[in-house]
Amino acid sequence: MRYLCCVLLSAFVLCLAACEPSHQQPDTDVSAKAAEQKIVPLSKNEAEKTEGWLDNRTILYTAHNQLMKYDLFSGKSEPLCETKGHIVNVKISLKKKLILVQVTNSGQTELVLMNKQGKRLYHKAFNSYELETAWNPYDPYQMMITVFSETWDFTAYTADMKRGILKMSPVQAPFVHWTSSDEFQYIKQGKTEEEGPLYSYDLETAKEKRVLQHVIWADSRPGMMLAVRQTDKPDGNGEFLFQKPASVTHRFPLQKKYESFAPMEYDYDQTHKRFYTFKPEGRLYRLISFDLGDKRERTVLNNTEMEPIQISPNGEYALYGFTYDRLISLKTGLTEPIITNEKGV
Repeated sequence: MRYLCCVLLSAFVLCLAACEPSHQQPDTDVSAKAAEQKIVPLSKNEAEKTEGWLDNRTILYTAHNQLMKYDLFSGKSEPLCETKGHIVNVKISLKKKLILVQVTNSGQTELVLMNKQGKRLYHKAFNSYELETAWNPYDPYQMMITVFSETWDFTAYTADMKRGILKMSPVQAPFVHWTSSDEFQYIKQGKTEEEGPLYSYDLETAKEKRVLQHVIWADSRPGMMLAVRQTDKPDGNGEFLFQKPASVTHRFPLQKKYESFAPMEYDYDQTHKRFYTFKPEGRLYRLISFDLGDKRERTVLNNTEMEPIQISPNGEYALYGFTYDRLISLKTGLTEPIITNEKGV
């Protein structure tokens, strides 16, 4: 009898073990990719270039002198505006409420500021060979505009687009970045064209001050301030000094751009405080993220080309490519086409 009970008990335990779910770790990468939300691509007949994020699922794209809204995951498209000239650049404000469109037509460059419904709030035409704009993320109605001639002489202006006021900038620097609603930074030419001192200028007080020496590149985003210096070591790396959100120094590779050194393509994820850039990997590159909190690098994508990226507001995706025609999931590394040769389904 005792033997029979032991046999029955053993059989019961074995049955339970057979019914017990496996504790083997699933392939998280495969399951994550399987759960990835699929996008509905556009065809080249519909879209020429993706311009940027309007929200976490909506992008802007240009097609035949039209600016369009597009929901990546539903495939719904909506016209925003139509221009008489060729759209050469589109910028979206930090809070995604305003859009700046740069249009060329008959030798002129026109700047048009509009809201998300396509209503024009400001426009100004310039006779220029090239036009550079530095849009103030802290005050979206304020901008620095640099007008270049064919010989690359330039004149810099400050524009108050709410009041329609355009005046000569007190600082004649071609490339600036805003650090507050009233202050911007710029690099003055030093002893060589490759580096110079970094200065800031306050429009309210009309005061200029030196910030750093020997800077080759500087940038600022809300919550992030960056200056780059060359190092003495011949390893192709630069010294990246993050002054915000914390004081962090890290080395990243540089590239030769327009006869001077500059960072590899990069963008900043304000939500998670991560800096994304590329590192050489043989003949190709590796897309990495650098966390400004724990100071750790993580690989997002291996064996890829170095092309521009633009991170989504929630930090989950990146537009990728010279025309932003691909989408990268920053969690899984899955890359999908946004613009294809065939009509999306």
